[in-house]
Amino acid sequence: MYYSFAPYEMDFKAWKDSGTFPDVSPLTRDFLTHLTRKDAPRKLWRHQEEAVMRAVYAYELLQWKELLLNIVTGGGKTAIIGAVIAWLKCCHDLNKFLILCPNTIVRDRLEDDFKDAKVFRDFGFLPPGMEHFANELGLHVMEPGAGPQGIRDHGIVLGNIQQLYQSNISGQRNLAVLMNNEHRIAVFNDEAHNTPAAEYDNTLFTLKDIAKFRLDTTATPDRADGKAPDSKMIFEYGITDAQAEVPPIIKSVVVYQPKLSSVQLTYTNPATGEKRTVDEMDAEFERIEKGLSSTQWVTDPDPCRKQIRVALDRLQEQKRRAQILAADHYKPILFVVAITIKDAEQARDILVKEFGIKTLLVTEESDESERKEARMLGKPGSEYEAVVSVLMLREGWDVPPVSVILLLRKFSSRVYGQQVVGRGLRLNMRGEDAQEICAIVDHEKLKHSWLWEMVGAKIKSGVDQGNLFGIEEDLPPKRKPQFVAHPELLIEIPEPIEVEKTDFEDDLADIEVQVGDYPNWQNILDSFHYETETEITKVEIKSVEALPLDGSKFREIHDPPAIYRTGKTIDETTDPAQLADLLKSSVRDLANDLLAEEGIGTHELGYFYGVLMGHVSRRMLAGKTVGAASAEELRHALNRRHRMAANFKAMPGLVASIVKYRKET
Repeated sequence: MYYSFAPYEMDFKAWKDSGTFPDVSPLTRDFLTHLTRKDAPRKLWRHQEEAVMRAVYAYELLQWKELLLNIVTGGGKTAIIGAVIAWLKCCHDLNKFLILCPNTIVRDRLEDDFKDAKVFRDFGFLPPGMEHFANELGLHVMEPGAGPQGIRDHGIVLGNIQQLYQSNISGQRNLAVLMNNEHRIAVFNDEAHNTPAAEYDNTLFTLKDIAKFRLDTTATPDRADGKAPDSKMIFEYGITDAQAEVPPIIKSVVVYQPKLSSVQLTYTNPATGEKRTVDEMDAEFERIEKGLSSTQWVTDPDPCRKQIRVALDRLQEQKRRAQILAADHYKPILFVVAITIKDAEQARDILVKEFGIKTLLVTEESDESERKEARMLGKPGSEYEAVVSVLMLREGWDVPPVSVILLLRKFSSRVYGQQVVGRGLRLNMRGEDAQEICAIVDHEKLKHSWLWEMVGAKIKSGVDQGNLFGIEEDLPPKRKPQFVAHPELLIEIPEPIEVEKTDFEDDLADIEVQVGDYPNWQNILDSFHYETETEITKVEIKSVEALPLDGSKFREIHDPPAIYRTGKTIDETTDPAQLADLLKSSVRDLANDLLAEEGIGTHELGYFYGVLMGHVSRRMLAGKTVGAASAEELRHALNRRHRMAANFKAMPGLVASIVKYRKET
């Protein structure tokens, strides 16, 4: 996303460093002096203070009223929102504040902070003589089906953006109350990367008539579809910046990857149904291996068990850290991320039945009690040590005890990958000079190096189940903050007066660039192949090789791994009805995931699910419907779900094209 504030950095720094904050209103000057006092009951972090100052500078000096803060997960965006509300209330006579968010998980977190003016009292945001404003900042939470009276009666209105959509009666009523009764409001748009969705954008556009100020907050403004919020980005505070702080702002990230020493594959001949097992010594191994999707390296039963064992070893390490560094102040939790409900249920069953780990499963099919349990994880009274999720626990699900993340899926989207990693970045011990880590169990076959580079992770490759590491040895080196040493030497590059033509431009004229736009997407779907059904039936992990990213060439080799039992195959049902339901739910999960990777909302889920089911029928069930297929055909189709996902992800833009060039299914 374009950084709008860059030309004003030097002027802003001089304004901030002056300490007198020139060219703002006297009320604002007094507020900033109060905000930055050393005896505040709870001090803002340095970057939080700067974010508020930038919002003030952009609004009062630059006359910008739609702003965006790009701040890392765990960077305290809620406190910034609270400080800005206090400033607008005290200095600009704004009395109605609308806080919008994309889902109930985010809403519940915000409700905890703003209920009973908690955030204003905790930080002492309101200056002397203005403390009574806390009574005017009462919170109303918009609930489905509830009346709009609370919108009129309270200073802060919090709700999911869907509760202002004009596509439903309740949304029309809530929006009408705001538009007809208020003339000056401030809008706070949390998790703002969701904004470019059509109806979301329409709602914000409607509110422009009465919104005198809008602040967007997000940790991931750059969406997979290339779209971005229409506000001006005035601050970037990313993972690298937070990792350079002392004391820490977020956890450090350490990635653990197993190194395979041998692999055994079992594939099925689609014509005869004959199963054949091969390993690296067989001539056809390389050809059969090409039929695997990357996700199978972590979801097929045997490798899944071994990845879970590695993750549980990391969980034991984190429990030791919590005991030694925090006197058991928190209980570390394992967070498992799956791509389909079938994979999630398999992981849950392995954790519960084979390792005795009390595990919560959260999917679209979960009831409200299970979702409530997810929000209570890590708090007193929660007995769960692990949680397995499909798509549900992303933005806004903030549980600091999440200390280990196991990836049973591949990420293609920068936004989606960062959102999941962000679930493990929040500190359990704020303000303590003790570095916590988020341990992520990955697999080199998933090819996530781009993601680990983005989040500044240290990578330990060659990790086997049973390997334990020391309290300090996993910590990555401190990253140095990046800043402009001599801003006075910056020069502005003018736009070219005329277009220059390079010597090789003519040579490039005949080169066709694939832009990922597929009007004839059905032909592409029909070209996808699913000839062989391949499963990784046995893997052996090589001894540990620790690979530090600090530039040293030191390698640490551990003893070979002990043999680990393979357990029993999970879910061998032969009931066609059960298999049909399982196939349909898996295809729905894939549809949901593929849309999320492209940054497309769930309003397209019904249509896209129909496209995928048609594809399954044509390419995997010989034209039969799911209801007419045999149990064996359904099982084969189900086992090819990851290959289908891999086919779509191998062609960026294909999912968007299917939505763009809609066809009746």
